[in-house]
Amino acid sequence: QAFISSTRRSAAVVAAMAIRIATTHVGSLPRPAELLPYIRGDKPAPADFPEKLKVATEDVFARQLDAGIDFVNDGELGRRDYVTAARNRMSGFESEKAATGAADLEEMKEYSDKFEGRKGLLTLTRKTEVKNAACSGPIAYTDEGLADLQAEIDRVSASAKAKGIPLEKVFFSSPSPGTLANFFEDDYFNDHTKYVEALGKAMQREYEAIYKAGLMLQVDCPDLAMGRHTKFKDGSLADFQAAAAVHVRVMNEALANVPGDCTRMHVCWGNYPGPHHHDVPLADIIEVVLKSKPKYLSIEACNPGHAHEWEVFENVSWPAGKVIMPGVLDTTTSHIEHPRLVAQRLMNYVRLVGAEHVMACTDCGFSTAAGAMNVPTEIVYAKLQSMVKGARIAEEMAAKEASNKRQRVA
Repeated sequence: QAFISSTRRSAAVVAAMAIRIATTHVGSLPRPAELLPYIRGDKPAPADFPEKLKVATEDVFARQLDAGIDFVNDGELGRRDYVTAARNRMSGFESEKAATGAADLEEMKEYSDKFEGRKGLLTLTRKTEVKNAACSGPIAYTDEGLADLQAEIDRVSASAKAKGIPLEKVFFSSPSPGTLANFFEDDYFNDHTKYVEALGKAMQREYEAIYKAGLMLQVDCPDLAMGRHTKFKDGSLADFQAAAAVHVRVMNEALANVPGDCTRMHVCWGNYPGPHHHDVPLADIIEVVLKSKPKYLSIEACNPGHAHEWEVFENVSWPAGKVIMPGVLDTTTSHIEHPRLVAQRLMNYVRLVGAEHVMACTDCGFSTAAGAMNVPTEIVYAKLQSMVKGARIAEEMAAKEASNKRQRVA
């Protein structure tokens, strides 16, 4: 009897020790300073820009590998931001309208006024007017746009292969139809659902091209959270939830030919260091979010406004096979998280959905627009290294807890 019990305990320990928590990040990383003027379009790109971008891409892959990250990307190095590249690949955006503002920044004017002169995808302060392209006619993903996308895919794929990285370990981000609608106003359809559906039909071409290249597709979906206190800030929660449901339906339709296990999605409340006191609670959107097709779900989970929301999953029926990628690094502060804090954050999710359904991630990107950085480059990679160390600690914690549980059962 003692021998059998000992054997069971040994088997349990071996099984528990097999626990592996992978690491990744949301996408954008700091661009090389010398390339910023060309990436942002401030200066004409020199003839050797493609070669310089390729070298920089290989370097960013190498730095992620050195940090120990499992699922990597090119840091979105060649993009001005995470939505404009996709919009530029489509026809039908010849108009221009004022960019939407954020409810928290509009209320806290003493804080937001310090952003005077800063222009991005949102209107950050009443003191600086920001305009974005707007839909002016029928939308189509152009052949020229597809060629531009393919050039980006080819650079990323070649650079990954040069560093010995399998393409299935490389993710490639693209905005959701709803996210595009959140930033680029409709001046043609005059019907939000029809506008989003048109965007979905167009973006299907981009999603399928990324998948066919052998890369992991990541669909960026801040519209499902940030959309509440930006585009839908003046409506009711019910109105927003209904719009979010439309966004998820359209995204799923656009992903019809892309397997769910080859797709990840990112949901966030906006990667800006504001008060965020008007963020919609995760509990109010999780039901809609979980209807999305992608297997992998990245969410903000460690900043002061959302670190407590792991509790939401105590009352959620977790879909079979789905993987949660909770943010365990705050991308708006230079404070480097201690590995044990990272592990504790991960364990909040491991205990609820199981270690096999958890992957360590960041809250958001570190440079969602080229040059817009809250965290210096050297600290970005130090934070990523800390995340990897924390994942290893979490594996040990999960293995110990699993072993103890099995011994009690035995």
